[in-house]
Amino acid sequence: MRRTPMLLAVALLAIAGCSNATGSKASTPSTSPTSAAPSPTYDKYDCRALLERSYDEDNVYDASSDPECASLTRDEYVDVVKEVLTGRKDEILEDAGQHIVWDEAWNSTDVDQQELVCDRLRADGAIVVGQEMADETGDNVDEQIEMAEYLLDEKC
Repeated sequence: MRRTPMLLAVALLAIAGCSNATGSKASTPSTSPTSAAPSPTYDKYDCRALLERSYDEDNVYDASSDPECASLTRDEYVDVVKEVLTGRKDEILEDAGQHIVWDEAWNSTDVDQQELVCDRLRADGAIVVGQEMADETGDNVDEQIEMAEYLLDEKC
C-alpha cells in the first residue's frame, strides 16, 4: 500500500516531540569493561537506512531513540528525516493528489452509502472489493485495490 500524507504527518509530529534538545547528544548506556562485545557504532547513514526500511514497510514512526539514530543530535536526526522525505517527494505528491480525488468522491457520497461501502470492505477486504470495482469499471486493478485499501484504512 502506498504511504499517505497522514503517515508523514505522524512522522513530523514525532520529530517535533523528540526529547533530545537541539544540538545535544542522546545519552548512551555505559558498558562495563567485562562486557562480552562492544556496542555497535551507528552513524547518520545507519539511521537513514532504518528510516528508509521503515518507510518501505509502511511503518513510519519516530526512530530517534532507536540505536541506529540515538547518537544523532536532534538537528542531525531532522536532517536525515528530511533527506528520506525529499527522496520520496514525487511519490508523496502523487499519493496526495490521488487521495484528494478519493476524498472528494467519498465526501460527495451519501452517509448511508459510505456505511455500506465500509461494511463491505470490512467483510470482504480491500483486495476483493478492489478487484470487483476494477471488473465493473475496467480500471486498473492495482489502482482500485489501492483505493479500497485507502478507504478502509482512512474512512472506515
